[in-house]
Amino acid sequence: MKLRLIFLLLILTFITSYGQKQGNVWYFGDQGGLDFNTGNPIALTNGATYDVGTDGSEGTAVISDSSGSLLFYTNGQKIWNKNHQIMSNGDSLLGNVSSTQAALIIAQPGSNRYFYVFTTDDFYNDQLKYGFRYSIVDICLNNGFGNVIINQKNIKLLDTVAEKLTAVRHANGIDYWVITHKYFSDAFYSYHLSSSGIIDTVISHVGSIHPAGMIGLAGAIGQLKASPNGQKLAIVNGQSAPNIAEYFNFDKSTGIISNCVSIQTNPNYSYYGVSFSPDNSKLYISCWLNNNGVYQFNLNAAGGNSDSVKASKTLITSLTSYPMQLAVDGKIYLQRAGNSGKYLSKINNPNNLGLNCNYIDSAVYLDGKICSSGLPNFIDSYDYSNTIYNCETGIDEFKNKTLSIKIYPNPAQENFTIELPEKEIFSLSVSDIMGRKIYERKNSNGIVKVACSDFSNGIYFVQAINEKNIITYKLIKE
Repeated sequence: MKLRLIFLLLILTFITSYGQKQGNVWYFGDQGGLDFNTGNPIALTNGATYDVGTDGSEGTAVISDSSGSLLFYTNGQKIWNKNHQIMSNGDSLLGNVSSTQAALIIAQPGSNRYFYVFTTDDFYNDQLKYGFRYSIVDICLNNGFGNVIINQKNIKLLDTVAEKLTAVRHANGIDYWVITHKYFSDAFYSYHLSSSGIIDTVISHVGSIHPAGMIGLAGAIGQLKASPNGQKLAIVNGQSAPNIAEYFNFDKSTGIISNCVSIQTNPNYSYYGVSFSPDNSKLYISCWLNNNGVYQFNLNAAGGNSDSVKASKTLITSLTSYPMQLAVDGKIYLQRAGNSGKYLSKINNPNNLGLNCNYIDSAVYLDGKICSSGLPNFIDSYDYSNTIYNCETGIDEFKNKTLSIKIYPNPAQENFTIELPEKEIFSLSVSDIMGRKIYERKNSNGIVKVACSDFSNGIYFVQAINEKNIITYKLIKE
């Protein structure tokens, strides 16, 4: 049993490392950018994002394919293609560049072609009037430069949300939970994104009402992040009375958020950034005013006792910072106020306790470009489902997105069942992590049972194909 567990962990480690390249390219601020494809970040100067003046350029989102090649990016208002031109129908999105987390890009589960662009508006320009929305990009249109689907643009999900947006891979290993916070309430909204679109919404009333003290719309700022393992969330709120810094448990199976722990140790601190360490053991928060600095909390203190976690607070630097973002290299990057936005600082060893985390000021020069007040928003596990898109099949996955199959139990041990639509015929296949086909069955429909007792423990891909559909699911054998 122990050998099987070690084998499965090795497989999962390989999958995580392999899948991280979707976050290898960053664009943000006033034409700022980084490329992590060679390991160390290299400044990019060809980006199209821009500063918006006194309120700054804040939220962006970027997505690459599994080879690390840029697909497109957005500031919540415009979408630019891989040639840094505005994508067809990619303007007039109802997010806002002045929102802390203006956007997040997630591939439609089971597809390499369709991408959801989620957006939040801001308090300063739009006064939160546009709410939480999504648009869908078909990357295969316009010769691979993409197009926002006309009737799938600015679809409203929720009114009046704070400038907070993150996502977690669902416990089934295929879908996602997309999470935001409703303003003037204590409600988190978790949206279940599947191959069929948004199929469920889970509301959790927990933690503080936003804004605390009802100071007004300015209390919408500050980041919301999930730990890389998806088991915790952390949220900060920077202009409330008092300000908010809290973390929670997150259930990846149900989408429920619970067990609020406040780590707000000074009601006057203007919190903005938040990030977990790669090993999920440390939590960092940053303050954006008055040189109140960056702090680390040890989430494992006294076995995770909330009082001990709060008491573990360590000042990492007194320098003022805006957002933080964990990168694919396992380091946390910070936009620091005070160096004219031409550099990023970083926490070089974020898993380490206290000052051993090795904060480095002005660590990355942006080659003359400006960070402004934001960094791109990613799923911090970098567990993205899209690989390299293939637009040569002629199959329109989006038109058939409501068609899905069921696989259970998952994880499987002795056998599993594939439930297909009765009225369509599919070819079925199961492939291992290296792409080797280990099961195949043609002319299938209805309920198909597959014996898997001879399969090695690990991750497999089940695919159902016919002339109109390609449907792919991940299966875990244990």
